[in-house]
Amino acid sequence: MNASIGGSIQGQLTARRVFNGNNMQAYPYRGYTAENFTFQPGFRFDVEFGYNIYDWLGVSLQSGVIYNAINQYNATINGTSYTTSADGELLQVPIQLDGILRWPGATAFKPFIGGGIGAIWQQLDVNNYYNDGQNFQANYCRSAFQFGFNGQVGANYTVAPGVDFYGVFKLLGAFTPRIGNYDFENSYNFALEVGIQSRF
Repeated sequence: MNASIGGSIQGQLTARRVFNGNNMQAYPYRGYTAENFTFQPGFRFDVEFGYNIYDWLGVSLQSGVIYNAINQYNATINGTSYTTSADGELLQVPIQLDGILRWPGATAFKPFIGGGIGAIWQQLDVNNYYNDGQNFQANYCRSAFQFGFNGQVGANYTVAPGVDFYGVFKLLGAFTPRIGNYDFENSYNFALEVGIQSRF
């Protein structure tokens, strides 16, 4: 059983299609030729339950919570680019099956590498836009399950029999996620975490 926490960086979400009231339509759309959201650094918390098939190979079920607040909303309308600050967040909950390869042998320090696939629940919440001192209500809150993948690389250090501390770098990706009115380009989130592992 693992539990870890750390910081996360969410890549830009760039719209590739938009819902026009009847179906998903590629840009340009009503003068819009581009829309995207950028995000502030956030946090990630994970829990993981697994089974070691061999000393060097394990499988696990991973889930957690990833939070990143919106930094800016950017749009190009009729050839003019607009950048506004925004209040909102992207919340992600991955539920994925992983495979983990570890350095074999009875050593205290064990590097590992892993990856997996599964579902990601994503919610994009945009409350307000701020432009030229004015506050515009957005009231946009949509969520959806997506198919996604993950990768990780890190190292364990045994501090007591059956107890390890570890550090890990994680990538979480979603293929062209659709969240409400938007189809986005591929989404990527990067996280650096520290955690504790209990083996029993």
